[in-house]
Amino acid sequence: MGGNNTEQKETAYEKAAAEVAAKQWDIYQNELSQYEDTFIERVGNYNSDSNMANVKSDTDLAYNSAYADNRANTATSMAASGIDPSSGKFKGAQADITTSQAMNQADAVNRAQSSEQDKYIAGLSDVVSIGQGEKAEAMAGLSDVASMSASKAASDAQNDFNTRSANQQLAGAVAGAGLRSYQQSLDNNSLNITGPDTNGEVRGGAYSLADNQKDNPWATTYNGGR
Repeated sequence: MGGNNTEQKETAYEKAAAEVAAKQWDIYQNELSQYEDTFIERVGNYNSDSNMANVKSDTDLAYNSAYADNRANTATSMAASGIDPSSGKFKGAQADITTSQAMNQADAVNRAQSSEQDKYIAGLSDVVSIGQGEKAEAMAGLSDVASMSASKAASDAQNDFNTRSANQQLAGAVAGAGLRSYQQSLDNNSLNITGPDTNGEVRGGAYSLADNQKDNPWATTYNGGR
């Protein structure tokens, strides 16, 4: 008497599914794995010393270009206002531009390198997702660092120029107001000296004979009189 046969035969569906899985694995091993390796290598490069140096170099270049325009525009503006290029005011403005560039440029370099480190962290997350057969999306929303640095350089240089121009116009307006006030004062004083009245005093009383004799005891007429 023979025993019961408990072995379950593989169904057609299970066999087809196994064949599909085997083909997908072959495709991954022969075609896709090289792209995964390339991606992992690229992720690792984000945090490398050479990449950080390149990021700094690109940022420095963007700021040097933007602030060169700032210096040229400032020089043109100051020359148009009659400021001597050899004057302390002109040289001081150029020195201020250098200080502004150094501060903003250092901040931009730090931001750019931090962004590369963020890409590195996001990339590691994507590597894990790929290994689990999931979509790699962590790096999708990160900005292009080179474009970001160029945009910030242009913005910083333009803001610095606008602020400097506004301060220069304000200083010019204040100086102009002071000059007009001084001129008006001179005009008013000249209007007070209109000649002696019947008592021998200048109308307005500001420069009478008595006032003149305080400083010039020998005077016989009002200040400015004949």
